[in-house]
Amino acid sequence: MTTKTFDHLGSVLFHYDLYPEKIETYGKVKKVYTSRGVFALKQTPMDREGGDWFIHVMRRLDRIGFHYTVPIVPTKYGDYLVRRGDSAFYLMPWYDSHDRFSHPVSKEGVILEEIAKLHGLTEKNQEYSEEVIQESFNTLKKRWELRRLEMERFVDKIETQQYLSPFELTFLTHFHRMVQMAESAEEHLASWVDICKEKKGFRSVLCHGRLNRSHVLFDQYGSGYFLNFEHAVLDTPARDLAILFRHYFQTKPWDTSEGFHWLGTYERHFALFDEERHLLMSYLSFPESIFHSVDLYLNEQREQTQLQLVTHLERRILSLNRIHRLQEMLFREEPEQNY
Repeated sequence: MTTKTFDHLGSVLFHYDLYPEKIETYGKVKKVYTSRGVFALKQTPMDREGGDWFIHVMRRLDRIGFHYTVPIVPTKYGDYLVRRGDSAFYLMPWYDSHDRFSHPVSKEGVILEEIAKLHGLTEKNQEYSEEVIQESFNTLKKRWELRRLEMERFVDKIETQQYLSPFELTFLTHFHRMVQMAESAEEHLASWVDICKEKKGFRSVLCHGRLNRSHVLFDQYGSGYFLNFEHAVLDTPARDLAILFRHYFQTKPWDTSEGFHWLGTYERHFALFDEERHLLMSYLSFPESIFHSVDLYLNEQREQTQLQLVTHLERRILSLNRIHRLQEMLFREEPEQNY
């Protein structure tokens, strides 16, 4: 920590009447030791409009009684943000996150239960607009079509080569499955549109926007406290779930029954409508994570070995196959009964 940086942060902390004794850096957060306790100071690029929305979200969470958040400490002037140029700073108490709880509970289960409660507290039926629904459909479908076209061009290029790298051979071997999953994603997206049009309505909730385990701190009793509502937005609950599930799928071993259990944990507190299940599966089924592996391969070959690149790709292919089985479990048709 340089003297210049220390002085700069000191000018921010002056707004809280805090005088740092020691400062440690953890990513974008500074751990600030003072005579009044230990605090977390977050610096983030946030314009005034974004800052106003962030403050509104934090106040709304408090107003509706959702207390699974790390609170923001106001300045001595009553403000929640301190601005310096293009950046905004806000202060929180420093919480140490616990890896072990006093009773058996999974971190995934805690996050899903608590985000379901947030969605339930902020649920709102939106005024129906067929134009808005259709525009959302067209925008996402067009983006997916462009990504598929990029990958098809990549396949056309490597098929002309006499020798394929291990990564290229793995991708080519599984490309047909990726196309099938992309088509399945579009089918689920179309089902979402059709049901919304039929019901002439849809609902929104307050979504965290960047939901993953790194944005949740846990106490020893198994409660989670959410951080980083800077990207919160009013949107479909499928948005938060898709972000969280993709995070789970890419960071830990899982199987189809576990994925089904995660969704069941969420739905015990906030049940999804059929169209929201279709939208969730459309988000999860599109093979964007695999296409992203190709981006890494094309742009960062010198940064990673062939083994690392192939391992990265194979894990995502395995996850995609499990998503396919999860999809089949969620939309399995009930057998007809003979009377």
